Amino acid sequence: MADELYANPQNATNDTVRVPERVTPVDDKDINDGTHPAAESFNISSLPPADTGFHAWAYLGSAWVLDCFLWGLPFSYGVFLKYYSDTMKHSSLTLLTLVGTLSTGILYISSLLLLPLLNRYPHQKKRVMLVGYGLSVSGLVGAAFARNAGELILTQGILFSTGGSLLYFPMLTWLFEWFSAKRGLANGILFSGASAGGVFAPFVIEALLVKYGQKATLLSIAIFLSIFIAPCFLFLKPRLPVAKVVSSPQLNLQFLHSRVFWILFVANIIQGLGNFIPYLYLPIFASSLNLNSTYGTMGVALLNGASIAGMIFIGWLSDRNLRISMALSSAGAALAVFLLWGLSPSLPSYAVFASAYGFLGPSWGALYPRFATATAEDDPRLSSLLLSIFLAGRGLGNVLSAPISTSLNRPWALTGKTLFTYGLEGYGPLILFTGSTLFISSLGAAY
Repeated sequence: MADELYANPQNATNDTVRVPERVTPVDDKDINDGTHPAAESFNISSLPPADTGFHAWAYLGSAWVLDCFLWGLPFSYGVFLKYYSDTMKHSSLTLLTLVGTLSTGILYISSLLLLPLLNRYPHQKKRVMLVGYGLSVSGLVGAAFARNAGELILTQGILFSTGGSLLYFPMLTWLFEWFSAKRGLANGILFSGASAGGVFAPFVIEALLVKYGQKATLLSIAIFLSIFIAPCFLFLKPRLPVAKVVSSPQLNLQFLHSRVFWILFVANIIQGLGNFIPYLYLPIFASSLNLNSTYGTMGVALLNGASIAGMIFIGWLSDRNLRISMALSSAGAALAVFLLWGLSPSLPSYAVFASAYGFLGPSWGALYPRFATATAEDDPRLSSLLLSIFLAGRGLGNVLSAPISTSLNRPWALTGKTLFTYGLEGYGPLILFTGSTLFISSLGAAY
């Protein structure tokens, strides 16, 4: 399986550029046959086993903790948004919303820059993680003392997510070393961390904000995060020997001329425009229904909880039929928005919508490995590059969704003229936009 990391440049055409490759091989035979940059000083018997043993599972458990904290917190931002909109009435709702979309957007977009650099200079990964650890904790501490939306954008929006990216992606590159035969299981366990964090975090955050306020809540989260992540550094490490610098083989960029790539690329950005909106607005929407704030928190938790099963199911389905899984994820989520969110402004439909949307909408992210395969066929190096492109595309859509959604959330022609949610305050245009972007992205299944 060493071809997953070291490709042969002899087939390159004129449409090539120099790009970094992965640092370490997936297959142990590279150590024995001298392919790996540091192979001369190592042999297979000196390495801990892959797919089994204490070190592999300790790595995965520690990686799960990072995924839970670094993604679970942004996925719970709707609870913060409800609190900030009530306590910072002098701040623009557009800017307050931007804090949340930046938190996720930067985490997504940064993969396009970080992964090539990390793979080029693998010996720097631990240092990068330590810098990220400090920045993410500092971002939360700074947000505790923020007095307006601008300061929240700089701290909770940019500083925390930038640090989170530096902490997260070096860890992610080692997954391919520790797991090979059980890689699918390991991926599923790792990426369930964000959804699991999004289940319990909203209730904890909401309770802390109500009882203690912004400053104590964010300082508590910062302390909690620093204490629980610090021990993980003992187990987050490479399995294989690390070279100081890795050579840069040529990479074929013919995929830029591929119709399939551009269809999936555009569909992915459009899906990103609508994907994050329910995360942001469910707590505020519950307040508009005159429900207790606990129900708003429950909506976010239901959404995140359902996404655990949805990610696994849609990922499993994509191995069998990518087109069907795309249509089910995006068109199904669009129907949930139009019918469950749009037609019945009541507690039961609110809960059903949160669960149905959580199962279908976020699961689009589980399709990215298959997007890469559909575009690059069997070229593993291209697949790695394409994966970062699709992640960045979703991040771009998430960031843009903040100003778009707040500009749409205002009274319109049907406000107060129908019993459906389309007539409740300014939710009509917001629901139509969210459902439309999701439905349009489903057309990408015709690639």
